[in-house]
Amino acid sequence: MNIDLRKLESEVRKAIAKSAFVETEVLEFLSKDEDCFVRRNVAANLNATDTILDSLAKDEDSDVRVEVAKNPATPCKVLNFLSRDEDDEVRFEVARNKNTSSETLTYLASDGHPVIIRNVAINENTPPETLELLGNEWHDFGIRYFVAHNEKTPKEVRERLKSQLPKDTWPMSPSIEALYAYYN
Repeated sequence: MNIDLRKLESEVRKAIAKSAFVETEVLEFLSKDEDCFVRRNVAANLNATDTILDSLAKDEDSDVRVEVAKNPATPCKVLNFLSRDEDDEVRFEVARNKNTSSETLTYLASDGHPVIIRNVAINENTPPETLELLGNEWHDFGIRYFVAHNEKTPKEVRERLKSQLPKDTWPMSPSIEALYAYYN
């Protein structure tokens, strides 16, 4: 049965783009849909190919790029590209993604936003040298806290930080809300 996807309602195309059972060719077609919500669903789909994700990483809609950055199937090369995105939320999600390379996380460690840097500090792919540098951050308790609790942090740095941090204090976990609050 052949269906002309262009004739389907937007809501139907969105549902198809979200499906775990959709064929690659259909995702490819929907990745070029005029409706940004359809493209967002394609970007979030775990079955999206590297080629589709690479293309959507350049989408004009920042929410599409956010979905690419959040997708656990997004390859390192695409995450590296997105780490230089002008949108803070895109970089926030790149710093959280478990596929982000150590080189990209080192780059993001110098981002201007502490909430993004907190994500770098807790990412298991962040290299020990970068964690050691972040452990010297005195302006943000949360960054030091997450560095102290990252298993990749060198033992002597972890011990030093744990002895310096206040007891029974928890930092705010990195969240999109915290990123938005940073601006207000």
